[in-house]
Amino acid sequence: MMKYKIPVKEIMSTKPVSTKPDADSLSAARLMAKHDISFLPVVEDNILIGLITEGDILKRVFIKNKNPKKVKIKDIMTKKPISVSPGDDVSTVAGLMNSKKITKMPVTEGGKLLGCLTEKDILKIEPSIIDVLFEKLKLREPSLKITYSRGE
Repeated sequence: MMKYKIPVKEIMSTKPVSTKPDADSLSAARLMAKHDISFLPVVEDNILIGLITEGDILKRVFIKNKNPKKVKIKDIMTKKPISVSPGDDVSTVAGLMNSKKITKMPVTEGGKLLGCLTEKDILKIEPSIIDVLFEKLKLREPSLKITYSRGE
């Protein structure tokens, strides 16, 4: 996989919505709905300790017919989730996300939650990545008669 040399910090969201481990699952579901997101980092003292998704709440609470007001996030969250650093290369992170079949990734430094990266964030920059790679190819192989149009 070719490295784009674009750090995660350039495309990640920097104001992640998060929840606390003692929050109830109904509150977390409502928070996700309010912000139109499908996962929440779980933080304690701004340190990432877990992750909760809509699927987690659906499978571990509603399908099991548990009271969502009584089920705490700490009891159903994924503990010690995979996270990436703000300086990591986007192409490396995209490969990791693909291999782990995950679409959202918390971004941390020293355990502290700084932001989140999603597949959508990565897809938003794909046209610019193609432009950068095309320019690099032209510089590397100036004798090639290559034309490229994004169709805009």
